[in-house]
Amino acid sequence: MILTIWNRSSFRVGVYRWYWAANVLVHITYLLQAVALGWHMLEVTGSPFQVGLVAFAYGLPLLVVAPFSGLLADRVKRQWVVQAAMAVAVLTSAALALLVKSGATEPIAFLLASCMLGGTFAFYAPARMALLPNLVPDAMVFNATTLSYSGTRLMGFFGPVLAGYLLQYTDIFVTFCVQTVLFALGASLYLKGTYFLPRPKRKTGTKGNILQGFSEISAYFRHNRALLALLVLSLVFVPIGMPYQKLMPIFVAQALNEGPAILGLLVGSASLGSALSGFAVVIVGDVYPKGKAILVFSSFFGLGMVVFAFIRQPLFALGCIFLVGVASGLFLTLINALLLTQLPDELRGRMMSLWGMVWGLIPLTTLVAGTVAEFWNISVVLAFAGACVTATCITLWARRSPLLNL
Repeated sequence: MILTIWNRSSFRVGVYRWYWAANVLVHITYLLQAVALGWHMLEVTGSPFQVGLVAFAYGLPLLVVAPFSGLLADRVKRQWVVQAAMAVAVLTSAALALLVKSGATEPIAFLLASCMLGGTFAFYAPARMALLPNLVPDAMVFNATTLSYSGTRLMGFFGPVLAGYLLQYTDIFVTFCVQTVLFALGASLYLKGTYFLPRPKRKTGTKGNILQGFSEISAYFRHNRALLALLVLSLVFVPIGMPYQKLMPIFVAQALNEGPAILGLLVGSASLGSALSGFAVVIVGDVYPKGKAILVFSSFFGLGMVVFAFIRQPLFALGCIFLVGVASGLFLTLINALLLTQLPDELRGRMMSLWGMVWGLIPLTTLVAGTVAEFWNISVVLAFAGACVTATCITLWARRSPLLNL
C-alpha cells in the first residue's frame, strides 16, 4: 500500500519537493504573524475591536489587489510574482521588528504593517497556487494540490504554537525577528525550485485588461453550475465561518481566561486537524463524490463551532477545535483541488485571485464580529457563525444543488 501511494505521489517530482517545502515554510510564517500581531494589538489597546481592525487591515488588499494579482499571474512568470511578494514581506517584517524595538505603541503603525503584509499575500497566494499545476504531470495535479494544502495546514499547527511560546517566553521583538528570517528562507526555497519555469499559457488574442480577463472566468462559471454552487458555499463558509481564527485572542482572554500559550495551542490544534484530514484525502485518492463530502463536512464544521463557542475548559476546547479543524480541512482541501483541476491553465491565476477575494472578505466580517464582541459576547458571535454555515449546507442539499454532482 505504501508503495502504491508513493508511485502516485507528486513528491516523486524534484521541483515539487522544493515548492512544497517553500510553501509550508511561508505559510507557517504568515500564521505566526497573524497570531503575534493580533495578540500584541490586544495587549497594546485592550480592545477586541482593534484586534478585528488589524485583521481587517491585513485582508483589505485581498479585496483591492487580488483582481490585478491574478491577472498578472496569468500574464508573466508566476515565480517572479512570488519572489517579489516575498521580498516585500521580508522588508516589512524587518521594519515591524524595528518598530516594536523602538517602543512604538501607536495602533496605526501596526495597522499599516498588517496592511503591507496582507498586500504581499494578495500577490503571493494566486501566483503560488496557479504555479502548482505547472510543476507536475496532469495526472498528479489532484495529489499535488491536496499534499500542498495539507502541508501548509500541518505547518499551521507549528506557526501559532511557535508564536504562542515566543510571546510567552521571549517578547514581541524576537517573534518578529524570527518571522523575518522564516520569510527569507521561504523565498530562497522558491527561488531554488521554480526559477527556470516558463511563463504561463495564454490564449491567442486574449486582451490584457482586467474586465476582459474576468469576463472569461464569468463565462466559464455560466457553463459550470456545480463550481458556481461551490463558490456560493465558500462565500458563507470562508467569510462567516473562518474568522474564528482571527477572533481566537478574544475567546482565549475573555472566555477561557488564559494567555498566549493556550492561544497558540488552540489555533495550532485547528490547523493540525485540518492537515491530518488533508493527508487522509491524499491516501484515499480521487474515488468518491466530492460535492457530497463537502456538504457533509461543512455541516459538521458549523455544528462544531456552535459547541466550541460555549466551552470554558481549555482541554475540552483543544479537543473540540481539533475536530473543527478536521472538518474545515476536508472542505478547503477539496475546494482547492477542484478549482485547480477543473479549470484550464490560462484561467488559473484569475480563479485563484477570485478565491483570494473570498478570503479577503474575512477582515470585513472579522471587524464586524469584533465590534459585536466589544459590546456583547464572543461566544454568541462564534455560535452564530457556525449556525450560518450549517444552515447553508442544509439548504443546498435540500434544493438538490448541482454541487452534489461533483
